Amino acid sequence: MRSSLVHCELSETTPFLGNIQASRDWGFSGEYVEAMWLMLQQEKPDDYVVATEESHTVEEFLEAYGEVDNLKGDASKAKEVLKWKLKVGFEQLVKMMVDEDLEMARREKVLVDAGYLDAQQHS
Repeated sequence: MRSSLVHCELSETTPFLGNIQASRDWGFSGEYVEAMWLMLQQEKPDDYVVATEESHTVEEFLEAYGEVDNLKGDASKAKEVLKWKLKVGFEQLVKMMVDEDLEMARREKVLVDAGYLDAQQHS
């Protein structure tokens, strides 16, 4: 979805996004990796749900930038046992994701303009 938005922003076309009312628990992968590391530090192996404990629609994702109907995790066990806590909120996550995709698209455009990449393969 992010790359579709970036492509549309750069080419001024309209994306097809499907059901924008679909709801998800959007989270920053870096924090989930940290939680995995914390799990590995435990003496006894166990199962944990690592989640933001918030559910946002695709429409909210799009609005923050300028299927299963509802997915929302319960991270209470990871918070309690691992002392894990969420640091990146939904709005910040959307900004990070879109900023990264825009930067990648800009770099790709430089390579296409310089003739290092075929524009037809990267449109």
